[in-house]
Amino acid sequence: MIALVDCNNFYASCETIFRPELKEKPIIVLSNQDGAVISRSNASKVLGVKMGVPYYQIKEICDKYGVQIFSSNYALYNSMSKRVMSILGNFAVSQEIYSIDESFLDLNGIDNLTAYSEKMRTTVMQWTSIPISVGLGSTKVLAKFANYLAKKHKFLDNVCNLEELGETRVNKAMQITDVAEVWGVGWRVSRKLKQMNINTVYDLKIANPSHIRKIFNINMERVVQELNGIKCIDLEELKKANRHIISSRNFDHEVTSRDDLKSAFIYHIENVCGKMRKQNLFARQIIFCARTNRFKDNYFSTSIEIAIPSALDSFRYISSYIDRALDAIYKPDIKYKKCGVIVNGLITGEYVTKDLFDNTNIKHDKVLPAVEKVRMRFGKSAIKLASANLSDAWKMEQRFLSKRYTTDLNELLEVV
Repeated sequence: MIALVDCNNFYASCETIFRPELKEKPIIVLSNQDGAVISRSNASKVLGVKMGVPYYQIKEICDKYGVQIFSSNYALYNSMSKRVMSILGNFAVSQEIYSIDESFLDLNGIDNLTAYSEKMRTTVMQWTSIPISVGLGSTKVLAKFANYLAKKHKFLDNVCNLEELGETRVNKAMQITDVAEVWGVGWRVSRKLKQMNINTVYDLKIANPSHIRKIFNINMERVVQELNGIKCIDLEELKKANRHIISSRNFDHEVTSRDDLKSAFIYHIENVCGKMRKQNLFARQIIFCARTNRFKDNYFSTSIEIAIPSALDSFRYISSYIDRALDAIYKPDIKYKKCGVIVNGLITGEYVTKDLFDNTNIKHDKVLPAVEKVRMRFGKSAIKLASANLSDAWKMEQRFLSKRYTTDLNELLEVV
């Protein structure tokens, strides 16, 4: 059996860990720039707050009912995710961390899976205060569906074992569940399925797999097979290396100066380089891109690709390409609303070779480990490139940001 464990209302739940008085209160977490709702507590759902709705549209409701508002605190969420995933890993034969708040667990050979899942829920709650739901099925797609049922129906109390429900009840549940709820079926695919009169999960289950493959692809055929209990999608204990890594973000306000863009590009380079180093990856190409507000007239978008003579993972060395990029894409009369960085041609460390004609290239930046140690001890902002301070105009608006309780010594919880 496979379990899909999902943290309930994860971002909102993280915000209540160090604010227990908010546990039963309506809470929402907003996206970058405090734009739209990306997480809600159960109390907020009762008020009718929808996922993805812009904050300005529900501001009156929030004021009327005293909804607690938070900006996205990714440092806190990532820290709590690592703690939860570490605990879950101790319960499983093997584990695939699927996202920041979801994990597949191989529970092969474990007896009384429902009681075992309850113990899992209790342990995670006691050790982290994060509530979880557990779905149990013989395949990954069925485990995902079981998790959906665990959250949907209160009588299951956040644990759903499809084997215990039995085939008849599972099929009935599938018959009243929209096909869009199936893992791997997006809104475009679900729209096409409904045109084929495949409206529910059960309709997809009894569909001809070969026909589905011809219309869509082999991945959709596997989804049909997995709905029928035929294992086609294995757990991936080790995540496959990324083909490319992206970091981009809208600015709080439109910016026009070269320093604004340079400072923002440095932020994004540090972001992608941090992700590369965690996976022992090196980039052979970097793309700088910037654009104006797409909803205004005279929309303008620009980018430049720069080949790196020999693959790099150091933000210090890669940042040296910013001025070259700005010379090509920056226009002083343009009001920029967003910029970003993409690193391509990613290879692992053992394939990195030195370019004989590039004197500045070094495979390993000897200063970088020291910088990382300082940041780990004193915080990310303790040491950085001087040019990162050229401008703050581009930075994300976070009017409702909570403290980084678990990652910043200056923001530890105070007990008086």
